[in-house]
This record gives sequence, C-alpha cells and structure tokens, in this order.
Amino acid sequence: MDKIATEAEEALDLMLPISAVEQETGISKELLRMWERRYGFPIPQRDSAGNRLYSREQIQRLHQINRLLQAGFRPGYVVGAEPRQLERLLSELPKPSGPAPSVNPALELVWEAVRRTELRTVRQLLRRELARSGSENWVLQLAAPLHQQMARARLDDSLPSYAQRAGQELLLETLEIAAAQIPLASEESLRIFLMSLPGEDRPVELQMTRVLLLAKGVDLLFLGPEPPVEEVIPCLQHCPADVLQVAVSAASINGTNQALLGQLRSKIPAHMSLWLSGSGAEELDKEGLGPRFRKLHSLLEAVELWTPQRQI
Repeated sequence: MDKIATEAEEALDLMLPISAVEQETGISKELLRMWERRYGFPIPQRDSAGNRLYSREQIQRLHQINRLLQAGFRPGYVVGAEPRQLERLLSELPKPSGPAPSVNPALELVWEAVRRTELRTVRQLLRRELARSGSENWVLQLAAPLHQQMARARLDDSLPSYAQRAGQELLLETLEIAAAQIPLASEESLRIFLMSLPGEDRPVELQMTRVLLLAKGVDLLFLGPEPPVEEVIPCLQHCPADVLQVAVSAASINGTNQALLGQLRSKIPAHMSLWLSGSGAEELDKEGLGPRFRKLHSLLEAVELWTPQRQI
C-alpha cells in the first residue's frame, strides 16, 4: 500500500501547476478553467492543497488544440475533441512546402481598420483589392488570411466581438461581389450544387469555397448554408447538375447528419455524384461510398481534372 502511495506521489511530482501550463502553452489560467467547466477538458488532478496539476499528455493535447484554434477552428469544435479526432484535423492543416504563400500587402491595413471598426475603410480596402487582384487571388491572399487573423484575435480577446462580427459581415458582402464578378461558366462546364449540413456555422469558409470553385470555371448553384433536406431533394431531381457537393467539417459529425447524408444518397439521381469536402468528410462517410476531399486543393484539382460524362 505504501508503494502505491509513493508511486502516486511521484506521478504528481511530474505534473505541472496551472501557472506553468499557462506559461508553456500561452493559454491563460482563466481560459483553462473555463474549458474545464464548459468542455470537460482539461480535467486536472489535485495536490494535497487542492491546486490543479496537469499531465504532460494534457499539455501536449493543449498544444494541438492551440494549433487548430490558430488555424481558425472554434473552441467548441476542438477543445473537447478526442485525441484521434485532433490528430485527424491536424493532419489536414497545410504543411509548409517551399516558400510561404503570398499574402496581400493590404492585409495589415485591413486588419487595422477592422480593429478600429473603421467600417467604411474596411469596405473600401476589400473592394479595391478585389478589383486589383481578381477573385481567386483575393480569396487566397487577403480574405482567407484576414478571416484566420480575426479568428485568432477572438480567442485571445484582442478583438471585440462586435468588431469581429462587423469584419465577418463585410467579408461576406465582398465575397458576394467577388462571386458576381466571375464570368458565366460555359455550357460544358462541371455543374455543382453546393451546400452544408446542420451545425456547420462557417459561412465565410463556405463562401470562399464557392468563389474559388466559380473561379475554376464551375457552373455552381449555391443552395445556401444548412438548407432543409426536404427542399434540396426536389431540386436535385428536377434541376440539371453533375455533382452535389456537401461541405463537412468536424462540427457536422453526428448521427443526425449521417442519417441526412444517407437520405441524400438514396434520393440523388443516378447520373449525379455526391462529393464530400472538408475535415469531417472521411469520418462522416466511413464506408467511402463517394469522392471525399479532406483538403481544398484536392477538391480544386478534381474540378480541373473533371471531364464531361453526360448523355447527349
């Protein structure tokens, strides 16, 4: 019994107090306590005085969560996620290969205007850079980095919620303009219906995907975020298209959405393909019954390689 007690004490000696965890991970003590209450992680052990102690495994997991938060994931998606799911999401993050991707020099100006809630300036800069660089480059070099920067700032409370909301709405507004400026696709183009499942709540990411697909020459109809399935099915059956593309993030992985996916698959016309894109694609469709694109560049490559297979 004394041996067991000694081993337990030695194990506690290897654990770190909350102040050390804050210093090592950059996650404040207040945020660690809030995550513990709200998401059930990290649950610390306690020393004899009742102070929180954290294991090396928990700290490693906190580092993983930090990386995902910095990539734009929301705390509700990742803080309480199982280690296997964190590993899967991390595997999908872009890995550096050669020089870093180009970033629009106006990003710093836009960011400062968002931070100061100078909304007219934000609108002017976003539209000016869209006109200068074109839709595809504007999304990749300005809209996406700005969205990620706002997400990171929200996490450390350096950007007030009202400023984040205003910035997001102005991004969505300009994404609509970007989509409208892209020339109409040809009659032979790939025809895609784009939608997301309930629980996504990622409107900016969905609109950026829309613009990038349009820029690749896709004849795309956006069915909207989280449209009712009972309204989607008649559209699939009566409107011509080659692909129904469903955006699927980690937030979409649940029994309800698996049932909705099965319903869509059973009603989709025989000539139409069902594509899943996003971080949750493989987990939601574990049987691999159709194309699944975990990364955006894979989806765009598939679009470029697509050839018509329609019956004349």
